[in-house]
Amino acid sequence: MRSRNILGGLLTAALLTMGCGGMEPALEEEQAALDTREDALPFCGNQSYWIDYYSDATYTKWVGYISCECYQTAWLSGRRTSFAVTDFSSTCG
Repeated sequence: MRSRNILGGLLTAALLTMGCGGMEPALEEEQAALDTREDALPFCGNQSYWIDYYSDATYTKWVGYISCECYQTAWLSGRRTSFAVTDFSSTCG
């Protein structure tokens, strides 16, 4: 009887371990879609600006920028983060 309980416990542990092997297929598909997603860049309107983006709050590792010129579509290089410094901003006439 005791060996049956041990085997049942081992079988349960093996089944639980197999279920934790990685991401679910639906999550992998979602991530793949995000990796290739292209969002539309904003239209600048009557604004002109340049914003630099950094990797963290130390503002030492530059990772990208966004540039807007009057009545044009914005230019983006690298990536945007929440650590941003506006280098230039003005309203177009």
